[in-house]
Amino acid sequence: MIAIALLVFAAVLVVTVGGYFLLAPAGESSRELKRRLALLELRGIETADIPDALKKELLSDVPLIQRALSRLKLAQRIDARLRQAGMEMKVGVFALLSVTLFAIGTLIGLFLHWPFVLAILLGALLATGPATMVGVKRGRRMKAFTSQFPDALEMFARSLRAGHSFTGAIQLVSQEMPNPLGAEFRQVFDEQNLGVPLREALTGMTHRVDSLDARFFVTAILIQRETGGNLAEIIDKIAHVIRERFRIQGQLKIFTAQARMTGTILCLLPIGLALAIGVLNPDYLRPLWFERAGKFMIGLAICMQIAGALVIRKIVRIKI
Repeated sequence: MIAIALLVFAAVLVVTVGGYFLLAPAGESSRELKRRLALLELRGIETADIPDALKKELLSDVPLIQRALSRLKLAQRIDARLRQAGMEMKVGVFALLSVTLFAIGTLIGLFLHWPFVLAILLGALLATGPATMVGVKRGRRMKAFTSQFPDALEMFARSLRAGHSFTGAIQLVSQEMPNPLGAEFRQVFDEQNLGVPLREALTGMTHRVDSLDARFFVTAILIQRETGGNLAEIIDKIAHVIRERFRIQGQLKIFTAQARMTGTILCLLPIGLALAIGVLNPDYLRPLWFERAGKFMIGLAICMQIAGALVIRKIVRIKI
C-alpha cells in the first residue's frame, strides 16, 4: 500500500508540474526572443528567412530541463526526429507530455482497481502516444519528400543546362517545388546567402531529412565540386536511379501483397473471433478475464501475436 501511495503521489506531482510547464506562458527568455524577432520584422527582415543554422535552438524553455536534456544523446535524437517531422515542438515539451500521459494512464489503472502491472502497462501505452504521432508525421513528410525528389533533381539539372548558377538552380527548385522539398531547398539557399559554407548547408539538409536519395544527391555534389565534371549529367543519372528504384519497389509491393494480406488477417482474426464469441456467448470467455490462468494466457497470446506480426513485417519489408 505504501508503494501504491507513493506512486499515486508521484503521478499527481508529475501531472501537475507537466501541465504547468505545458500550459504556462512563455518565460522571460522567450519574451525577449519574441521582442527581438519583432524588431527584425519592423526592419523589414522576415524571421522565416533566418536559417536554423544561425539560430540557437533550445531543447526546453526551462533552464533546469535544458541542462538535463543537453547531456543526453537520446534528447538529440528526439530533436532530430521532431525536425524531420516538421514539428516545432521542443524536446522538453515532448518529454513532459510523455511523462504526463504515463502518469495519467497509471492513475486511471489504479482508480479502476486494476493490478499494479496492468496500470503501469496502461501508462506506458499512453506514453507512447507522442512518439507515435511524431513517427506518423515524420513518415508522411519523408514519403512526400522522396516522391518529389526525382522531379526536383530533373528541374535542378535543366536549370544548370539553361545556364543558371548552382545557387540559382537551388533557388529555382525552392520556388517551384511544394513543401516539404521546397522548404528544405529554400533553407539551403538562405544559409548560402548568409555565409554558411556549402558543405555545411547541404549536410544540414541530410540531417533534417532522413532520405538515402538526399544523401546521394549531396555526396555527388560535394565530389563533383572537388573533382569536376558535368554536374547536370550526374544529377540526371541520380534521378534515373531513383525512379528505377521506385519502379522496383512497386513490383515488390505486388509480389508481397499476398503475404501482407495474410499477416493482416492472422493479426485481426483472434481479435474478431474473441469479439464475436463475447457477443454470442459472454460466459464462455469469462474465465479468461477473471481467472489467473486466463489472464496469463491472454498476455501470452498478445506477446505471440506481436512477435508473429514483427516476423511477418520483417519478411515482407525488402529494402532496396
